Amino acid sequence: MADTPHDGVGTVLRLGATQYTVTNIVIQFTDPNADAEKIDVSHLGLTSGASILTQDRPLQGSVSDTGRTVQFDYLGKSIIADASTGTCSITVGGTALTGFSAVAFTVNASTLTLATNDAIRGQATLRLARV
Repeated sequence: MADTPHDGVGTVLRLGATQYTVTNIVIQFTDPNADAEKIDVSHLGLTSGASILTQDRPLQGSVSDTGRTVQFDYLGKSIIADASTGTCSITVGGTALTGFSAVAFTVNASTLTLATNDAIRGQATLRLARV
């Protein structure tokens, strides 16, 4: 079968020295200081064709919010401790995913699901350091 750029077969996720058998990985990069973060304060008293009224958000994001997260599902019997730290690496077919050779992380959340007639599955969300 031909290799396709969208095929995730052969993807490996490591947290430190531990390798996880992953079934899904979602990587999200969001600018926590994006200018688009405005509140729409338009009201029914505006006339047709008027410009939308906006104002800056009164609350700012947390200083520890890097805007970068990795969420992954894995097979296994161990839950990943929250607030754990270390380095994360993701490789696809033996090649490091750009920007993911040894990124510092903190575990935001982790779950473990045990169900009848299914494999034991876990899920974790990591907050990545901005490099």
